Amino acid sequence: MSATSGGVNASCFAIELAGETLELHPNRSMWWAKEKTLLISDVHLGKSAHFRKHGIAIPKEVNASSLARLEILIRTYSPERVLVLGDLFHSDLNAEWAEFRHWLIRVYATYSLQEFRLVEGNHDILPDDAFDGIKVTRSAQWSSGPFDFVHDPRDFQTQAAPGRIGVAGHLHPAIRLSGRAKQQLRLPGWWWRADQQTLVMPNFGTFTGSSVVNMKPQDRFWICTDQSVMPFE
Repeated sequence: MSATSGGVNASCFAIELAGETLELHPNRSMWWAKEKTLLISDVHLGKSAHFRKHGIAIPKEVNASSLARLEILIRTYSPERVLVLGDLFHSDLNAEWAEFRHWLIRVYATYSLQEFRLVEGNHDILPDDAFDGIKVTRSAQWSSGPFDFVHDPRDFQTQAAPGRIGVAGHLHPAIRLSGRAKQQLRLPGWWWRADQQTLVMPNFGTFTGSSVVNMKPQDRFWICTDQSVMPFE
């Protein structure tokens, strides 16, 4: 593995895995230029409506904000494929699924996107007919080049073959920074699990929790702030 700063703009950070360059973007996404593929994970669309349905006041703008951020990335990179590593939608059908449907139809009509692919996660429980009329390719896992893309990192461990690299989501990885005055800050990012040969993506959705990782000596972590991506030393 190697790493360099820069990319489509100075705030990105490029890493190399198995001879492939992957660009980490501060908007919690990853760009695989060779395959013209934009990767995100754990979007959890519909979560705000799910909570409102149960009497918890969550702004409607949460859903629209996630879609707006994703569209900015599509406009920036002009991907042929968007690959979501699970948990696109949080739970049962609600009004925010209709918002996504309309958004996706417009995105296909506006940009050069050819495929929106979902590697299904534990929250992806919508019925098949929810996808009628929209172009979403779904599967339990997907492989391309040296990578096996899954939602849960544990699924890669059961399929692993020598020389393969896992790319997963699900864990919402973060690290905790502590200051002298006992202040603490939790920051999301990408976690390279060396013993598992797996790169774990940060959650794209901002209305989700995160889990502080327990790093081993050979692991790597790249912190994602609002403005930049940087290695955690």
